[in-house]
Amino acid sequence: MSAPKKLPSHDVLSKLARDDPEAFEELRRELNDDLINNAPERMQPRLRGIQFRVDAMRQLSKSPLGAAVRVYSLMWESFLEMNRELQALVRPPDTPHHGTQLRLVCSTTDDEVVEQMSEPQARLERSARVIEFRGRSIPG
Repeated sequence: MSAPKKLPSHDVLSKLARDDPEAFEELRRELNDDLINNAPERMQPRLRGIQFRVDAMRQLSKSPLGAAVRVYSLMWESFLEMNRELQALVRPPDTPHHGTQLRLVCSTTDDEVVEQMSEPQARLERSARVIEFRGRSIPG
């Protein structure tokens, strides 16, 4: 394990992303790899799996904003799953869970919609789908 690389300032990263996107992407990969390589060995496979998912989401997204929303949604889904597990641990045995389920719905400007909810909740709540109404333009 070597010492982790220092993250450049926001201004430096912003300039690099604007002026040389390929160098920015290479630096991003290096910093992520460095962080994973400096994590405890037992955590590295999980971190590599998460990074793989993030990279796949970024590639499948139509825009940088869409990628950010998908990654943000992944983070929240992970948090909500952890919360569900914690609630199951602290709830007394044989007590049904009747609390409100949290769900995350995110939309981007390029019509990507990411909706995260537990599978049982999804089955219960998916009785209708809301679609966006796009009005006709009036010739002027």
